[in-house]
Amino acid sequence: MYAGLPLRSIVVNGIALMAILFRISEWGITPNRLAVLGGNMLILTNLLIVTYRLSMVIRKGSGNERVERSIAQFLPIYSLWTALVVFVFPFVFGFD
Repeated sequence: MYAGLPLRSIVVNGIALMAILFRISEWGITPNRLAVLGGNMLILTNLLIVTYRLSMVIRKGSGNERVERSIAQFLPIYSLWTALVVFVFPFVFGFD
């Protein structure tokens, strides 16, 4: 029961990732596509970690603290990606 929602989210994220990659392969890279691709990959990584931690909770019957910690520890990574998109992308892509 615990791992059902993250597993479904991984499937949906995989579908979105395939759509993004298709658009990049067909029409090329743009700042928006690159930003969405990076964010989507971060979300997928976070979902995989959370799903793994939840499966450990189910198997070992431990508390949810590790799951909560893994979610909280990923927030700085999201912040770093956001800062990269906001402050570096305009220079890389020529303020288009």
